[in-house]
Amino acid sequence: MAIADSEYRFVAVDVGAYGRTNDSMVFKNSFMEWRVYSHQFDFPPPRLLPGTDGPPMPYVFLADEAFKMSGNLIKPYSSHGLDVSKHTFNYRLTHARRMVECTFGLLVSKWRVFSKPIQLKIETVDEVVKCGVVLHNFLRSKEPLLIEHIPEDSQMTSITSFGPRSTIAVAAMRDLFAAYFCSAAGRLDWQDHYI
Repeated sequence: MAIADSEYRFVAVDVGAYGRTNDSMVFKNSFMEWRVYSHQFDFPPPRLLPGTDGPPMPYVFLADEAFKMSGNLIKPYSSHGLDVSKHTFNYRLTHARRMVECTFGLLVSKWRVFSKPIQLKIETVDEVVKCGVVLHNFLRSKEPLLIEHIPEDSQMTSITSFGPRSTIAVAAMRDLFAAYFCSAAGRLDWQDHYI
């Protein structure tokens, strides 16, 4: 289980769960879950979305349906009865979540030991994976990929708390992101071709 950033680097990993265990159980039994839901990751303060004048929006983790939402973790809408903005949000979230899959792909392509079952003791395999992650991040800092960056709005604003487990507030935050993705400021040229 891992969290990756937009530069294909691992931000956090949890190593050691069995492959047959589902993601929500791995996450529930990890230190990572406690850090996410108790807001222990060092996020930048909320800021205005580019091209808008408010409200400031928090930085968030993107997850799939297996996870529960919180003030810093959002997941897609249920696939039933979606309007255009919710469908667009789901598409954009899924597209962005590919970053972690690509990060794992880069790790495997660089270190072939991860392309097949590792024939070592379980404890040793855990250490090999952790070392691979550290080396991957080191190489990303030395051999960065050429990635087009979206210019950031330089205005910083005060923190607006959505509350760690307030489902109504978190759902409202997700709705604001969905509306932004359909607005002139947040729309991407290619998004309508796949919806």
